[in-house]
Amino acid sequence: MRLYSQMTLAELQEEMERLRNLAAEAQKSGDESQLGIIQQKYFMAKSYYLGTSEFRIGGKYSVPDHDQPFTIEYFNGVFAWGRFPGASEPVGFPVGMLEPWI
Repeated sequence: MRLYSQMTLAELQEEMERLRNLAAEAQKSGDESQLGIIQQKYFMAKSYYLGTSEFRIGGKYSVPDHDQPFTIEYFNGVFAWGRFPGASEPVGFPVGMLEPWI
């Protein structure tokens, strides 16, 4: 299998669809650990599909399973690094996990 960084946008779309189908199967079978792995792969494929141009430093975004806004401080590849309010250490997330904070 090729690296996501080497895939075309069309190949990344196909990979995301394949992973969505695998996630649905894992969810039906109740395999939570496999579902988590597939979701992480999906977010990475989505990150390479989106790139970082749609995101901005200083922007606030929501992250799954977090109830506070995440503020981007810098990018490293397709990862956005930043902080949640009150956090002392920066954390990184693939940009495919981020949605605009509303």
